[in-house]
Amino acid sequence: MRRPAPQTLDDIRHPGPKAQDRLPYAPCHATKIACQVSAGEPFLNSLGRWADSTGFSSAVLDLSGVQLAAFDYVMPDRAVDDRHAAWYSDTHSSKGTELEEAVAILGWRDGAWFAHIHAYWRENNTWHLGHLLPDTLTIAASANISGYGLVGARFEASLDRETEFTLFRVKSDGDAMSGKTANALITTLAPFTDLHEGITELGNQLPGAVYSVHGLGSLAGAHFEDGPPMTGLISEILLKNGAGKPQNGKLSLPLRTVDLNKGLFQGHATPGKCPTLVTNELLLVAQD
Repeated sequence: MRRPAPQTLDDIRHPGPKAQDRLPYAPCHATKIACQVSAGEPFLNSLGRWADSTGFSSAVLDLSGVQLAAFDYVMPDRAVDDRHAAWYSDTHSSKGTELEEAVAILGWRDGAWFAHIHAYWRENNTWHLGHLLPDTLTIAASANISGYGLVGARFEASLDRETEFTLFRVKSDGDAMSGKTANALITTLAPFTDLHEGITELGNQLPGAVYSVHGLGSLAGAHFEDGPPMTGLISEILLKNGAGKPQNGKLSLPLRTVDLNKGLFQGHATPGKCPTLVTNELLLVAQD
């Protein structure tokens, strides 16, 4: 039995003590990469072997255009207990598809490689946005994946006391940079932190004023500068290519979202109108 959907932000109550740091982040060095994945290979095995061979501690990857064999996924939904503010839907299955847009955060969980993936794809004449279950993913056709490999910081899953979800958290390892300078940072926004305002503040920690933004997460409703608002307060999102702050410009955050009713929305995030629901896992990279 699922709890009623929240109608206002005041209805969203996370069970644990509020974390003191609402914008936790760790500086790191990000390197543009191209990673090859082979047809017929489990997705996590392929990415983990690549990361081990390159020495990266985490990566943020663009999976757009990757073809997957049959896989499972979930979507945002109401809580199934009286503790969590939200939960996942029942598991759905895809017969396989080419991903139109997708972001993967590669990190660690229980001492092994793990990936958090949000993807947008078309299947049976219907567009979907979901949270892919990484252990069910198999590459259907060999492909090159682009993104950023990270050293000096990593995403590592642990229990978050505030939300009582096991989430990627930011872990710093400055000694691993081996003389490299920090040109990026990773962050995990706390609940109710505004996506646009949080990124704006974190961007001030980067060298220079120009940077790109990559990642995924969840919002408690969203308003867009160029589209209708998402009024549902349980959602999942992915940032589209082109998110960031250009030279002499303002921060632009094009994103896609899906709410608990399977409604799909997209547009550029309005500052102050996109509060985080559980977290947003992000990479900000300074651009030369």
